[in-house]
Amino acid sequence: MLSLFDRDAVTAALTDPTLDPSLRALIGLRVWQVDTDRRRPLGEILQIIVIQPGDTSEVILEAVGFPIILEEADQPGFEWADSHHGWWDLCYVLTDDAGMLVFVPDHPNTDPSLSAYCLKFAGRPDTPASEGAT
Repeated sequence: MLSLFDRDAVTAALTDPTLDPSLRALIGLRVWQVDTDRRRPLGEILQIIVIQPGDTSEVILEAVGFPIILEEADQPGFEWADSHHGWWDLCYVLTDDAGMLVFVPDHPNTDPSLSAYCLKFAGRPDTPASEGAT
């Protein structure tokens, strides 16, 4: 699990050569799209959670703070879902001016319920996340 709540954490992720390049590009794109008011701390605007292969539903629930897996959620709670180069991204509106992005790898070791949920609502990413994706 990777949690990015400030610009320093985002910068560290963007420059981490061990992270999947597609994930780094997706993080950079979404932060660029959302982080328009540099006077405010990023954590007041956006929280990013990166699910890792092997993360259990309990770990995911603890990190996100609410159920996102289909069996646990009454209905899809995201604002939108999309797929990008081996990753799904789920966007949640938390308040009028803050949101959360949850990035989920299309990987054989990703929680099967979460993968099915993402596939149902966002379709298949065009290329699977690498085996070593985090």
